Amino acid sequence: MNSIFIVIPVLIFLMFCIGLELKLSNFKLILKQPLSIIIGSLAQLVLHPLIAWIILSFVDIPNEFKIGIIIIASCPGGASSNAFSFLAKGDVALSVVLTSLTSILSIFTIPIIVSSYIYFEIGDTLTFHLPFFKLLIQNVIFLLVPIIIGMVLNKHSESFVKKISFLTKKLPIYLLLILITVFFIENRKVIIDNFSELSLLVLILVVLVMITSDLISRALRIKLEQRKTIIIGVGIKNAAQAILIATSPFILYNPKIGIPAVLYALIMNIVVLTYVGLNIKRKKTK
Repeated sequence: MNSIFIVIPVLIFLMFCIGLELKLSNFKLILKQPLSIIIGSLAQLVLHPLIAWIILSFVDIPNEFKIGIIIIASCPGGASSNAFSFLAKGDVALSVVLTSLTSILSIFTIPIIVSSYIYFEIGDTLTFHLPFFKLLIQNVIFLLVPIIIGMVLNKHSESFVKKISFLTKKLPIYLLLILITVFFIENRKVIIDNFSELSLLVLILVVLVMITSDLISRALRIKLEQRKTIIIGVGIKNAAQAILIATSPFILYNPKIGIPAVLYALIMNIVVLTYVGLNIKRKKTK
């Protein structure tokens, strides 16, 4: 089974679910918490790829993996960050807005960041050519359109949205697991051969961006609830989007580039769950 036939419907459904949780009134939060929104968005879309870029300048790994790490680092927050924020007693409303806002902004930021990395660090060759406008169009179709459809449905049929909420809240996680499993089976030899090196690299990246986000948020005196949400949001990434960019026949069409996203999807959940667990434990001891 080719993972491309799974990643497209999974990504569309994930974005649709984000839209279902979103109302235009949610964006009033931008006026109420502008600093948290700005820091959270910059952490996900600028700080994360910047730290990844710096780390990659010190390691010697195949170019496919370098591009893959930059892609996943440039992706917006994943839908599961909302659930993790809830468990950690973070600001769920902020998490919903950040996930939605970064998903929309990433339509434009991902092509810029990834094409810049390829041009300056690797060389925009035929082997690693990123078709900027094709990626832009693909992002609009698979990210923006499903979010808008979800928002429209939420506005005009709230009762139906409530009825299917048990599916839209749990199904995305299982679909992502299926996607990762299929991709892993398809590319198991390459993944196993590079597992230890890439896993360590991804682990360092996840931990470093979460710590850096925490330090910046503390320095700017962002409240604890919002700080937790920013930290979780920067750790959790939309792995399905990264895999689609890597494997799409219209973009890079190179499954090897998608391998870092698969490993990131596994490691991010372990790290963020650990962070959530520590917060819950700290809450109980107080």
